Amino acid sequence: MSDTARINTTQNVIINYEVASAGERILARLLDLVMFVAYFVLIYLLAGQIITAFSWETQQEIGPLIYLLLPLPVITYTLWCESIFNGRSFGKMVLGLRVVKVDGTPAGLGDFAFRWVTRILEGETGIFTSLALPVALISGKSQRIGDMIAGTIVIRTKVRNSIRSTILAQINPSYRVVFPQVAVLTDKDMNIIRNIMQQSYSTANFALMETLAAKVKQTMNVNPDPRQLPSPQFLNIVLADYAHYAFEGGH
Repeated sequence: MSDTARINTTQNVIINYEVASAGERILARLLDLVMFVAYFVLIYLLAGQIITAFSWETQQEIGPLIYLLLPLPVITYTLWCESIFNGRSFGKMVLGLRVVKVDGTPAGLGDFAFRWVTRILEGETGIFTSLALPVALISGKSQRIGDMIAGTIVIRTKVRNSIRSTILAQINPSYRVVFPQVAVLTDKDMNIIRNIMQQSYSTANFALMETLAAKVKQTMNVNPDPRQLPSPQFLNIVLADYAHYAFEGGH
């Protein structure tokens, strides 16, 4: 299984994402299960105390409904949690993992919904069982079926070496500079861009990356269509352009 997901963009830039291993995903799931157990213990104790405060007749009416509704937050857990916390369950937060699209852009509600629905088909009622684990082990990107359908991967956001080795561009031998306007930028600018991108990925503050991209576009006086070139890809291209430009003697 590959440790990285290699994405070749239409601008001939290869972006490497450090992919979470199946083991890391299992551990994240185990942490979630620990939280589930704590939730059920507390919520059923609390519900029992509340229900017994009512009359016998009321208990018979509302008791079954309450106990039916209590598991819903767990059943729909990954759908609402990953949607609210930008691709992270609580277990993923602890381990520094996140669900993103295969092109590196943030996953959306529809993507999380596909991933949630397929858990039933995969038999993932516990840790990482039935179809989910075998498929993840042989997929090459630790993708289960839900990831493949949604076009998502789970990446590490805790950078182990440098951001360049995980999410930044590596120049293809046939690479051609996309934005020659990088000539107006400096090494200091590149370091700032790298640091802010790392902060954005680590904290799931994607609005910060949008602000950064807008500033870089303004400085370079370029205006690519964000629908065709999302901010993460644009910034990776800028970094690759600058590295190529400097290597060729432009700086």
